[in-house]
Amino acid sequence: MSVLKPETAEQLAGLIKTHASQKRSLSLLGNDTKFKKGGPALASDISITTGGLDRVLEYEPNDVTISVEAGMKFSNLQALLAKKGQMIALDPPFASEATVGGIVAANSSGPMRRHYGTARDLVIGMTFATLEGTLVQSGGMVVKNVAGLDMGKLMIGSFGTLAAITSVNFRIHSLPEQTRTYLFAYPDLEHAIAKRDTVLRSVLQPIAIDLLSPATAVRLAHKGHVVALRAGGSARVLERYDRDLAGAELLSGEEDRAFWQGIREFTPEFLSRQPDGIVLRVSTTLSDVPKLLKTLTGPYVSRAANGVTYVYVSSWSGASRIWKTAVQHRWPTVVEFASHEVRRDQELWHIPTEDAAHASFVMMEKIKSLFDSGSLL
Repeated sequence: MSVLKPETAEQLAGLIKTHASQKRSLSLLGNDTKFKKGGPALASDISITTGGLDRVLEYEPNDVTISVEAGMKFSNLQALLAKKGQMIALDPPFASEATVGGIVAANSSGPMRRHYGTARDLVIGMTFATLEGTLVQSGGMVVKNVAGLDMGKLMIGSFGTLAAITSVNFRIHSLPEQTRTYLFAYPDLEHAIAKRDTVLRSVLQPIAIDLLSPATAVRLAHKGHVVALRAGGSARVLERYDRDLAGAELLSGEEDRAFWQGIREFTPEFLSRQPDGIVLRVSTTLSDVPKLLKTLTGPYVSRAANGVTYVYVSSWSGASRIWKTAVQHRWPTVVEFASHEVRRDQELWHIPTEDAAHASFVMMEKIKSLFDSGSLL
């Protein structure tokens, strides 16, 4: 199979138009780090990578906006912004190799989701190429842009099945003056949940609040049910955290950075150890988080202040047990990562309300038909 690497958005749009006009199926990719994510990837005649589109198009530090091409490595973008004391407030997995377009197309996020949101909250505009070879601009370069329908939002999480993202405009944030991590380890889940609840009822606003199972914590050189909180701000702000979170194990500097990198990259590390492993994403209310976690025996990372829990299992038999529990409790559940065979043969999404599920997929099919009536992408 050919893999084409255009150097400009116009070249990419032209390639798509040419091959689509010949009814050739197309796969769009960045650096292919998330090939186990999403639905089953069908075989295609042509693959087109955005790897040649890796330039900064516009950067206005004082306006807290930046526009970059989709093939730029996310790690390179963050390094560039860090020189000005700024960042894209996303910390997705595969961060060292993933491209900007790939992260947006897969709607990837990490622990900072608790404080900053997801790509939908940070992307303010983009350009994408349709199968007709048209470059469509959506949104803009201002943080608040409410003029008209922002079609770019449809591309976030679309996995390249609607159009090819060629550039993305982001809202950027200042890097915290300092960051510090507070760890609380407990032999039982009940005390860990109680600590989470205490923090959520307080005035503290951590960047991240994750709850790790013992099987996860041990991979990060810790023991027990670990409540991990990350705070950022001035020395005075962190002094308040020190007082209110007295008794915590403190991590700062390189230890702080390495700990959260370990959490961020837990999924890639798990998949490298267990190539046939499965990652489930289960969404619950905050009050149902403990109900879910009590049913789990293996590794998990729970975004305990968002109600999103990532569960790691070695086979579909283990995943199916969790799936049945989620269906019973009406918790929305997604197969986040799995082998092609699992994604081909198993149910990948559980939406509790049957009518809502049907309506969602009907709408998605209509959108797919609007952009790609021949199902070439």
